[in-house]
Amino acid sequence: MAKQLNPGLNHGSTSRDLILMTSHRDNFDRLAPFVLSLKRSGFHGSTVIFVSCMDAESVKKLQSSGVCVVPFHFADEHDFQKRARWWPLWRRLFSTRASPSKKTWLAYRVFHLRYLRYLLYADFLQKRAADFDRIMLVDGRDVFFQADPFAWDWTPGVHFFLEDARQRIGSCRWHRQWLSYQFGQPFIEQNAEKIPSCSGTTFGDTAGIRRYLQAMIATTMQARDLAKISSGDQGIHNYVMIRNLLKDMVVHENRRGPVLTMGVMSETDYKTDASGAVLNENGEVVPVLHQYDRIPSLKERLSKVSEPSSPAVLND
Repeated sequence: MAKQLNPGLNHGSTSRDLILMTSHRDNFDRLAPFVLSLKRSGFHGSTVIFVSCMDAESVKKLQSSGVCVVPFHFADEHDFQKRARWWPLWRRLFSTRASPSKKTWLAYRVFHLRYLRYLLYADFLQKRAADFDRIMLVDGRDVFFQADPFAWDWTPGVHFFLEDARQRIGSCRWHRQWLSYQFGQPFIEQNAEKIPSCSGTTFGDTAGIRRYLQAMIATTMQARDLAKISSGDQGIHNYVMIRNLLKDMVVHENRRGPVLTMGVMSETDYKTDASGAVLNENGEVVPVLHQYDRIPSLKERLSKVSEPSSPAVLND
């Protein structure tokens, strides 16, 4: 589990918005585009990054950038795979009438990092939910902020963001693999033409995000097989969306909203304004670019923007 939280979490924050992220075996340089673009975006909330296996200098740099760093422990992949072979047993134990605390104790020990992060977030919010109104759960290394990620017309509930319309569950080998192991081939066949949502950018009001986290954890506990695919939390995320396991769920098309998922896009698939900011199809600056690093020219340009000594050329 995570260690004691920094009591100065909200120091310097002027809003009740919160960003939660998890990092394993990263350093500050790899997270710099995320951290520095967020700092320049106009965001005035709190940022919490749960870190495992990070050097002390990188931790200091994150903290000096206004990030609350919470250490946690994750066993290496070899240890995880040894435990994962026993998944049929763990799944049966999760199905018993054992107390929620005992199930959580077991989950902390048998979930892979990609699933473990939802436990970390749920545990954190159990203690601090009253301090926040809106929350963003986000990946780190492949996210760049062009504007305050909360500066758009919100509605209550949990906001899911679809990948590009060219991406379909049935034609993506990763989604086929994740979902077939977790929920069986019939689920793939029934939903092959659906556009998947990416778990790397999920927004919501605090109550909605807490419901989402509980749905993610409970669904993971009952997945058919986690031993063969360790990094498949996106399969769980899409199952929750497709099965409508949450009330007040809002689903956004790619290219039209506040998040642009660029994983299958090319250099000719997006437009920029005079300052170089990436626009959506409504001609608006997109606050959150996700998987921008899949486009080499964009990654190179934004990496220069996010260097500590560079002026903020986007959205001055």
